Amino acid sequence: MVGMKVRSRMDSRKVVRASRRGSIKSLGQAGAYLRGIAKRSIKVSKDSAPAGHQPHSRKGRLKGAILFGVEKEQQRVVIGPTVTAVGRIGRTHEFSGTEPAKKRKGRKATWKLEVGGHGPISVDGGKPVVVRLKTAKQVARAEAEAKKLPPAKRRVESNRPRKYPRRPFMGPALVIGKPKLSKMWANSVRG
Repeated sequence: MVGMKVRSRMDSRKVVRASRRGSIKSLGQAGAYLRGIAKRSIKVSKDSAPAGHQPHSRKGRLKGAILFGVEKEQQRVVIGPTVTAVGRIGRTHEFSGTEPAKKRKGRKATWKLEVGGHGPISVDGGKPVVVRLKTAKQVARAEAEAKKLPPAKRRVESNRPRKYPRRPFMGPALVIGKPKLSKMWANSVRG
């Protein structure tokens, strides 16, 4: 029998760096995969989804607002709809809740109070009746009516808050994708 001695050295810093690189790449793949599942689950429809099912998006904005980002330092991936694109409605659908009444700015009057221009000649139902001004008499009447009207203010589109039932889409995406997630880390650490 022949005796043999073997020595090996391990560079632990190199292993940790390779592990972090592989993990970051795998987190990106997992984020993209789960985002795709969530986006496919949201249907574009004018009708509301029943409670407990994935929400419907009238114009597809919720679907397009789902993004993911890898946080390298924390070694995690964040997936979901961005507040800058659709507000907090994504969270409200996921967990249920109440959205406040929508507000929008009233449009500032841009009348051209001169012959050939346009302006208000009367008020019908609280709204000014705007016409093309053809004579000096119409211009004088429009100037008088314009002074009576209050300046544009913020107006409330809906007086009541809107209640939404739970319509999760990110949680179910994770449940659907969970079996394949571990495979994304297979062979991710290379020397």
